[in-house]
Amino acid sequence: MKPVPSIALSRLNHSLTLSNVESPEIKLSSPADKVFLDFDSRQPMVLDQGVSVDDAAYLMRITHAKIKLIVDRNNQFRGIVSLRDIDSVKVLATASAMGVARADLTVKDIMTPTVRLQGINRGVLAKATISDLIEALEFEGQRFLLVLDDEERICGLVSADEISHRLGRHLDIEPVAHSFNDVFSALRVGSL
Repeated sequence: MKPVPSIALSRLNHSLTLSNVESPEIKLSSPADKVFLDFDSRQPMVLDQGVSVDDAAYLMRITHAKIKLIVDRNNQFRGIVSLRDIDSVKVLATASAMGVARADLTVKDIMTPTVRLQGINRGVLAKATISDLIEALEFEGQRFLLVLDDEERICGLVSADEISHRLGRHLDIEPVAHSFNDVFSALRVGSL
């Protein structure tokens, strides 16, 4: 015979209706940390770099995640992919440039690799406004900004798409070319 537990449980006969949890309203003058995804309080969602683009899109939609961090087999951070990337012409342009079918692409093929990401110190973020963030993101042509702690470890993320969504306005972020290959790729995407 099982021992009687020390706490009593009861059956619930109630229904629960879930509603969309709205993020607090923000303005350009709001503190920048209002749009900061803090990895200390919320674990980032990750995908293996070998996951197909189609599977990633499905997973992101059913989990309501607009961004996923990409890791390798050793769980090392390799980049970021957004649902926006997956739904853009970037996928078809990449498939065409690689000479493969769209279905053969993985998130590694379309992610923004870590070498192209920039960061901001958490202390600097704490003193900035959302307007400051937008200005920096637009100037650098970045859709993502990593947040670093005092030991230069990644502790969070800022997403231009999240800011745009919460402000209800378009952000003018054009990627900055870092190499001739970037310029060629941008021209190729524009011609599709």
